[in-house]
Amino acid sequence: MIHALEAHHAPVVSLWVWYHVGGRNEVPGTTGMSHFLEHMLFKGTPTHPKGDLDRLLARYGAMWNAFTNEDVTCYFETVPKARYHTALELEADRMRNALISLEETEAERTVIVSEREGLENDPSFLLGEELQAVAFSRHPYGQGVIGSKDEIKLMPRDGLYAHYHRFYAPNNAYVVVVGDDDAAHLADMAAKAFESLEPSRDLGQPPRAPEPPQRGERRIVVHRAGGTLPLVMMAFRAPRATDPRAPALAALAVTLAGTSAGSDGASGRSSRLHRAIVEKGLATDVDVSFRLTKDPHLFWVDATLRPETAHLEVERIMLRELEKVATEEIGDAEFARVKRQLLAATAFGTDTITWRAYRCGEILSTGAATSIAEWYDKLAAVTREQIREAAAATFTESSRNVGWFIPEAAD
Repeated sequence: MIHALEAHHAPVVSLWVWYHVGGRNEVPGTTGMSHFLEHMLFKGTPTHPKGDLDRLLARYGAMWNAFTNEDVTCYFETVPKARYHTALELEADRMRNALISLEETEAERTVIVSEREGLENDPSFLLGEELQAVAFSRHPYGQGVIGSKDEIKLMPRDGLYAHYHRFYAPNNAYVVVVGDDDAAHLADMAAKAFESLEPSRDLGQPPRAPEPPQRGERRIVVHRAGGTLPLVMMAFRAPRATDPRAPALAALAVTLAGTSAGSDGASGRSSRLHRAIVEKGLATDVDVSFRLTKDPHLFWVDATLRPETAHLEVERIMLRELEKVATEEIGDAEFARVKRQLLAATAFGTDTITWRAYRCGEILSTGAATSIAEWYDKLAAVTREQIREAAAATFTESSRNVGWFIPEAAD
């Protein structure tokens, strides 16, 4: 699949190659394999040895990177328009010709273990990982993305290569390109770059472990020595991106905690949880997130507490605010403000060519909409009653998972 968009406000092209493989395609014993493989795709091919990709792209002043999440692994380059063909050639080459040598696998293993250990220094990561594992008893979403340290240390080179050969193929990828050229021409160049590549003959099966219904609240407490602040985190079971409630849940997140768009923080300061917790001096910040995912995932609510604040006090206030938005429609003025913030953040997130390409790929990969414009229209059509209904369906005791992080004094 190739999706091309025109954007003429800069003489550049942003190419994104999305593979339908991520944490949800892994089984116990192989957690973190997709993320490990992402690192290995920068280690060269017979045509472009290690470092060649970096040198070429740096020479052209390009921006490039990659990421892995539960649903996909993605690689992108934003290059001068005249170098679009170079980006295509590089991505087509490493789609099927990555070396993934034993020597490079062992070297990168150390890097990924170090990355994992760095994340473990963040209490928010630690608590979130534990809470996600509690929230999912069957679905591979509960395993996270980076994988356990022990499984990273034991990840075999041959297993990585088999994972690569199975999932990195034109029939398991889609290309999103946005740039300063005719969309049909951009798409035609991409099609020619990938058309000769061999397809995968075995893409495996999608996850066969749908998450069973949750029957009641699940709760965990994580302790760790150090001078970090305490946390309260909640994760409610939430629907997939294709669910009709998804746009209302995106609006609900803005209602509770504002958006991250812009730099003045005014959106967050006007939100319900900020006024109820941060302005009262009980926490330093609050955050709410709802991600678009292929399968049902989670709606997250969390707060970083001040040292003297009791976890239970903040948890009760959070639950009280969630109950309010689930039982009472928000007022006209608040609704108007939420819609402005939501739509502005959506527009802001597609303002540059690079992030327009990312947002388009995210929407297409999860099935949330067939275009950015369609997703924007879905957000614009959300009503106050739909926000209330989405909150009522989500913020139930039976779908609630609660985690506390309690810092302890170092020995």
